[in-house]
Amino acid sequence: LMPVIILGGIYGGFFTPTEAAAVASIYGILIGFATRKLKLKDMWPLLVDSVSQTAVVMLIVGTASLFSYALTLTGIAADASSALISLTNGNRFIFLLIVNVILLIAGCFIDANSAMYIIVPILLPVARALGIDLVHLGCVMVFNLAVGLVTPPVGVNLYVGCGIAGIKLKEICKGVMPLIIASIIALLLVTYIEPIATFLPGLVANNLAA
Repeated sequence: LMPVIILGGIYGGFFTPTEAAAVASIYGILIGFATRKLKLKDMWPLLVDSVSQTAVVMLIVGTASLFSYALTLTGIAADASSALISLTNGNRFIFLLIVNVILLIAGCFIDANSAMYIIVPILLPVARALGIDLVHLGCVMVFNLAVGLVTPPVGVNLYVGCGIAGIKLKEICKGVMPLIIASIIALLLVTYIEPIATFLPGLVANNLAA
């Protein structure tokens, strides 16, 4: 039932993805106690592990936020946005291609949260100036960074897969290459056929309005 709770809750508008994680955690704890596979003494190690993992992520987010603030304060973000507009010459397709290239490269080396904090302040003003749907841009960015999670050398999900399967990074990299190629093809479709990205949010918004 956990996928139903998470996805159903998010798409049904009952809670945000972050809240879905909290609800799913509570559900998992209750099921653990109900089936007697989880005991009260197990809670402390679980909490310590959760806090340590959260601390790592929040440290990354905090430093990335500071860097993003520095970019904005010094005017570098604005200059970079102006340079992008000049480079694309107002062409939306070229801009979206540049977005894909930047994010695919960034995804190979930094995690998704850091990339968002650093790159969004630069890309967002350009997207607005070119009249690009921000939902579309958001979908393209998230898709890019999702691909980055499985691209070497710093694909977080690759290391998770290595730990689960007990294999080396070199082995898993060979296995994911066809999937990365398929993902890039799907990314190009989402990038250049806007309704693929905007159809579902538009449908939900229309139903809510009705």
